[in-house]
Amino acid sequence: MSERIVFPDIEATLVGYLTSQLAAASDSAQVVTKVPEPRPARMVRVARDDRKGRMDREDREGFRGSYLIIDRPRVVLECTDDSGAAAGLAGLVRSILTAASPGYLGTVWCDRIEDVGVENDTEPTTAVLRYTITADFYVRGTVVA
Repeated sequence: MSERIVFPDIEATLVGYLTSQLAAASDSAQVVTKVPEPRPARMVRVARDDRKGRMDREDREGFRGSYLIIDRPRVVLECTDDSGAAAGLAGLVRSILTAASPGYLGTVWCDRIEDVGVENDTEPTTAVLRYTITADFYVRGTVVA
């Protein structure tokens, strides 16, 4: 019988980790997975999006599989700030992520974080500046009986 591997909820992990790191940096940004009503003036929304295309050997040649103990979620982090400082918030979040690996994101071990890039993606309905960071996380799963 083969081993079963359970991977961490990367969205919940990052919400907790970024909340504590931003608070340590005296930043008031709220970190969420779903935009609350009313929408916070300064916010980071975390969303896993493995469907975003990758141009690497693992996906191109089909080497990803359940036999691996490493999960590689692609995460999009949307940074908004009603005062126009979304780029600064994105820069702070990127610096936190850059310093995080290898190491623990809360209780989850992260081998590596690959910063895929940043995009100025102005929110179409409200015209509020939004910067999106896309990153790949290499996190370890846990073997369960």
